Amino acid sequence: MRIISGQYRGRKLLSPSNQDIRPTSDRMRETMFNILSHAPISLTGANVLDVFAGTGALGLEALSRGAAHVTFFDKHRPSLDLVKRNIALLQAEKKTRIKCVSAPILPRPTAQFNFIFLDPPYNLNVINETIISLKKSGYMAKDCLVIAEYAAANPIEFPDFLKVSTEKTYGEAHFSFLEVIS
Repeated sequence: MRIISGQYRGRKLLSPSNQDIRPTSDRMRETMFNILSHAPISLTGANVLDVFAGTGALGLEALSRGAAHVTFFDKHRPSLDLVKRNIALLQAEKKTRIKCVSAPILPRPTAQFNFIFLDPPYNLNVINETIISLKKSGYMAKDCLVIAEYAAANPIEFPDFLKVSTEKTYGEAHFSFLEVIS
């Protein structure tokens, strides 16, 4: 696992030591960020939230490509430790924050986010519940883009305040780019 592009391009990240954490593949991350490079809002200077962070690869890729700050949420202690170690490898502590959060139950936000990555374990059915919680709690900036990854075998009908702008499938994984419309 490595950072694909940007400031930390080519830097290796630590991988999980067991099957409890399922990182987004390098190829899928590359495609995801290529799509984001054509998004209506820029990643440069953005505030990013990586929910169900796992290894932190999505948020760290965003940071490498110009995001100003990334906040990582996960409830799994080994994941939080792995994210912390990956942040340390990149010496990116000043641009990141890690919180132990059991989504969809969220703490009060300290900021609004331009980009929100949601990549829960595929066996959980919490994406919509988490999206609704993020919206109601005030995490979403006016120009927010939500990127959700989930099992291709389990399609999702998203809340009506979101518009699907792009979708891609890679094997068992599917991801949707969702624009906030209200």
